[in-house]
Amino acid sequence: MNRLIAGTILGFLVFGASAFGAVDWQQDYDLGLAKAKKDKKLVMVDLYTDWCGWCKKLDKDTYANKDVADKLTKDFVAVKLNPEKNPTGLKLARQFGTRGYPHIVFLSADGNKVSEIGGYLPPKDFLKQLEMVTDKAAKK
Repeated sequence: MNRLIAGTILGFLVFGASAFGAVDWQQDYDLGLAKAKKDKKLVMVDLYTDWCGWCKKLDKDTYANKDVADKLTKDFVAVKLNPEKNPTGLKLARQFGTRGYPHIVFLSADGNKVSEIGGYLPPKDFLKQLEMVTDKAAKK
């Protein structure tokens, strides 16, 4: 009986980790930029707050979507910062002119702004935006 319970708990933990762990979130902006330079990728900075319902929906619906997570992993270094708890996040929110959350900003590996999304987008629309960002960056 104990093995059954342990196996069930382990299964939930593995499923939970795979469902929400698909995007390799960086918590340090400077390390994210360095990784993007090294890997020749773009940077996506997600500025969020703990109280933001749309931020939570973005995490649950959009970032957990396999196609979105695959595209982010392939072409971006994803950085997630809470400006209310992270001084670098606060500095970036001011620099990027954040007026609400979530605020997603796309950058070149040199830190130059390529595009942005203000607010929540469902997976299909978010994926279209990711495609447009990578196409725009490739033309530069």
